[in-house]
Amino acid sequence: MQIRRRVNMFERPFSSGSNQGRLWNGYSPYNPEMYQKLGDIFRVFYNYCQLSEKYNDTPAMRLGLAKGVVDIEKIIYFNKYAKK
Repeated sequence: MQIRRRVNMFERPFSSGSNQGRLWNGYSPYNPEMYQKLGDIFRVFYNYCQLSEKYNDTPAMRLGLAKGVVDIEKIIYFNKYAKK
């Protein structure tokens, strides 16, 4: 449900009274591969960057995959922060 609320392309289609019950999704991407790409990006953000209100940590921290919240810039610009 979080991805449906936060990413416009994942919202459910809606109908208006003037289109005889047909459904329309104004934010739907033309290329279906975009759903997979956006889903992968959101999954990384959710697991490594977003703190849980209940546990005050991320799912990756609970599994021992991360020591703390990972800054989103370190994920996006991986080569800039990679150890050499």
